[in-house]
Amino acid sequence: MVAATGPALAAGSIDGTAQGAVELSNGTKVRQNPALPKLSLTNTQREQIRKSVVSQHSDVEFQLKATKSAKSFNPQVGAKLPKGVTGHSLPAEVLAELPQLRDYKYVAMKDKVLIVNAMTKTIVDMFPEATPVT
Repeated sequence: MVAATGPALAAGSIDGTAQGAVELSNGTKVRQNPALPKLSLTNTQREQIRKSVVSQHSDVEFQLKATKSAKSFNPQVGAKLPKGVTGHSLPAEVLAELPQLRDYKYVAMKDKVLIVNAMTKTIVDMFPEATPVT
C-alpha cells in the first residue's frame, strides 16, 4: 500500500523529507523525484550510443509546428530541452550493454546526440552525431 504523506512532511521538515514524498506501508519514505546518479560515459560508450542512434533517423525537424520554436536553441550540458522537443528511448542493444541509461532518453539535434535525464529533460551529456567519438 502506498499513501501520500500530509503537510507534516513539507519541505524543510525535521526529518528532511521533501514535500510530496510517498510513504510505503512499511513506513519507508520515498521521494517522488529521486535524483539520478551522475552519468559518466566513456568515449567508447558514447561511440556505441552514436552508432546505434544515427541509424534511427530521429533528428529534430524544425519545420514542424511543435519544434519550430526550438530552432534557436543552443544545446549544452545542464540546459533543459525546449518545448516541443521530446527524447527517444535508447535502442535496446544500447540498454543491454549500458543498463545505467534506462532512465535517460536521447535527442538527435543540430548534428549532436544529446543524452537527457528523462524526468527533468535536462541534458546530461552530448557528443557529435556524425563524427566518431574517440
